[in-house]
Amino acid sequence: MWVACCCDGPGKDERERNRQVMDRVEQMTKSAPDSALQLLYTIDESTLGKRKERARFSLLHSIVLDKNYFDLTTDSVIRPAMEYYSRNGKREDRAKMYYYLGRIYENAKRTKDAVKAFIQAEKLAGKKEYYFKGLIYSGMGRLYKSQDSSEEALKMFAQASDVFRKSGHLRNLSFSLRLEGDVLIDLEKKELSNQKLYEALDISKQLGDTINILGISRIIATNFIFHYNDIPQARNFLTDIYTRYHIEEIPQSDYFLWGYIYLKEKNLAKAEYYFHHRKISNFNLRFQIGAHVLWQKLYEEKGEYRKALYYAKLAAELRDSVYEKEKAELVQNLERQYRTELLRIENERLTAKNYYLWTIFLSAFCILAFLFIHICLRIKQKEKEKAEKIRLLQQMLTSWIDFLKILGDMAVRTRQKPERFLETFKENLCLKSGHKHFFSDLQAWVNQAFYGIVDYLRKTYPHLTEDDLNFCCLLYLKMPVEVMLLMYDFTNKNSLYNKRSDLRKKMGLSPNEDLDDFLEKLIQTLPH
Repeated sequence: MWVACCCDGPGKDERERNRQVMDRVEQMTKSAPDSALQLLYTIDESTLGKRKERARFSLLHSIVLDKNYFDLTTDSVIRPAMEYYSRNGKREDRAKMYYYLGRIYENAKRTKDAVKAFIQAEKLAGKKEYYFKGLIYSGMGRLYKSQDSSEEALKMFAQASDVFRKSGHLRNLSFSLRLEGDVLIDLEKKELSNQKLYEALDISKQLGDTINILGISRIIATNFIFHYNDIPQARNFLTDIYTRYHIEEIPQSDYFLWGYIYLKEKNLAKAEYYFHHRKISNFNLRFQIGAHVLWQKLYEEKGEYRKALYYAKLAAELRDSVYEKEKAELVQNLERQYRTELLRIENERLTAKNYYLWTIFLSAFCILAFLFIHICLRIKQKEKEKAEKIRLLQQMLTSWIDFLKILGDMAVRTRQKPERFLETFKENLCLKSGHKHFFSDLQAWVNQAFYGIVDYLRKTYPHLTEDDLNFCCLLYLKMPVEVMLLMYDFTNKNSLYNKRSDLRKKMGLSPNEDLDDFLEKLIQTLPH
């Protein structure tokens, strides 16, 4: 037992430290992903006990790797999170798991699985989680763009821009606008493309994001060169950007643009320099074809036709290989697009189903609300009927006030003759409700006889009704139960006891306090 207790303490401390580290990593993922990754690696995975802890570590590991531009292509890192969050955990964590799983599938070119994962993430995303939805729509847009589905890609990027704008994440908004502009160029919508690109550029300038500024500027300059055929405008635009942001040397990513600019300006030496120093081996086949065509045009201008022919043949061979590859992938691409469309249709069907379920729910809610209102109205009607009955009873009691006056006067006159008092009381009792204004002066009479007790009750217990005050007056008069039964037209003593019970509750008496004693004590507190 001693060993077990000693060993348990450090384990708890280690788990608590791991939890605090993961909380901190989660806060740093957006602002400082590189530091978040280093901090996460301070956790010893062997100290992670529960499946929930291992799943959270796995999810955070996948997130910070993606934020640090590590393009995972296998699910080995995120697998513990997949196994846990597929059935357990908070909605937010499950949504994140599906999104970053989709990112892995996207990197691995598993388009169908990526689309499915993104759709799952979208269904779990909260209504106002705009930033997260923007990431999902951007991922879907990239998938559509990889399938050359420019129209669908544009819809996704436009949705991403909309939710990023709502979230206030300007950097992501500039990225999505840049992607919109790039796709619009493919769709030959040049004016709208420039509109999106310049908006993205303005945002990046506000943020001082030089890298993104250069990337957007490259696309705008490309648009000037190849769609507007405006070489001076492209040159002036890029030069202005370099000057404004203190770019002393032309970035290598812009070498082909400048090579083409110099080629069109007949500055062949500089054109050859920039073409020569830009590596093309890491780019796709279409880019390589374009590079070879530029080499061909350069050497044609220089009159070196042998070299020009060489690059023309290279471009032709690459075109043939692209054609063969496209022909081989045509069915596969169509199948991917078809499956993607099926998944979107399924998602829309589920959305429609949810709409109908919500409609049914709201209809049921309205019916229940109607029933509730109906019941409330019925209760209110019963209360009105009860109030009317009380009013009638009060009228009946007022008709007895004269009888009490008679009894009071008679009691004084026949103090020495109780037989005569009893005889007269029985005689007058038979008249009961026939007399008018029975209780009209009851409160005033009791108030005067008992040192202002009615005024005191009305002030101290403002929630007491006139009927309650009349009943208190009868109790102060020590009215016999049988007489009060006649007065209230009760056939059962329980009805009278219920009135006493209601009065006790209104006056806040405990079960151990006697009502009559309490009323007597109130009189004693008043100035005599």
